[in-house]
Amino acid sequence: MVQGIGIIGTGDIASQFASQIDQSKYKVVSVFNHKEASLERFLETQNIAHGTTNLDEFLALDEVEVVYIATPNQTHYEYALKALKAKKHVLCEKVMVMEGKEAQALFATAAENNVILLEGVTLFYMPMFEKVRNELQANKIGHISGMNVLFGSCKEFDPTNRFFSKELGGGALFDIGTYALSAAVYFLGTDLKVLASDVELASTGVDEKSMTLLKNDKGQQASVMISFRGRMPKQIVITGDKGFVVIDDFARAEKAVYQMNDGSVEVVDLGEGKDVFTYELDTLNQYIKEAPKTNDLRETTEHVILVMDEMRKRWENN
Repeated sequence: MVQGIGIIGTGDIASQFASQIDQSKYKVVSVFNHKEASLERFLETQNIAHGTTNLDEFLALDEVEVVYIATPNQTHYEYALKALKAKKHVLCEKVMVMEGKEAQALFATAAENNVILLEGVTLFYMPMFEKVRNELQANKIGHISGMNVLFGSCKEFDPTNRFFSKELGGGALFDIGTYALSAAVYFLGTDLKVLASDVELASTGVDEKSMTLLKNDKGQQASVMISFRGRMPKQIVITGDKGFVVIDDFARAEKAVYQMNDGSVEVVDLGEGKDVFTYELDTLNQYIKEAPKTNDLRETTEHVILVMDEMRKRWENN
């Protein structure tokens, strides 16, 4: 079991990670940030003994077994590539990379160096999601016909904010869209393909809102709506010929509600949102021990990023 963690980045999500992991199982042994002042503040706030502004020094530490990457989207690829080549396991925040070819290169590098790479899409690791997926695959609601995913917020437009900056990997797709598309592929499979996609762009050129229709080889459809300029529920609805299941506030959801055609209602309540980073590390250790033969999260990540490639290609041609 790997336990020693090195963190790249010192922002809000890195702070959540450092403070919320189960410290009886895992320990942050070092932190890297190229800005010394930010690094020192983080080390003091999180009570971590070691940090460095030298990436090579950081990756050379034997105590660092897993590298957690919590930096802006456009930096993920280079950091992950260097960590994998240093034979470190990597847990990378979403969106892992911004192009499908980068995802393929990173997974190939991980395999070459006999290490594990996973993306930190929180819903992948919440116990309730795994239980519901297994139940759906066992025909809990019968044959699945379709799925609707909504995820929207109303952010104040600011061209200097990373959310609206192309240079900083902004746009709704690379932020909340990751969750919505990951949910669709997680439940409906890696044969899900884009049928149509429409987008509205902000004046900075990033996607502000979009609607996408997807379909898999079984004829199951998924509609995905995301927005930075209109608040929506964070909701998944999956329909079948025996009933449907609803998951609200789904990024770290603990609860799902089945409503069956016979009028019966069943609630699945499992896991704790505050423990999601520990779940992520536990899953990484499971993959180190034995990779799953089905429902491999790495395949889901790769396919989601390829779907994003296809969406953006369609947007450019509209």
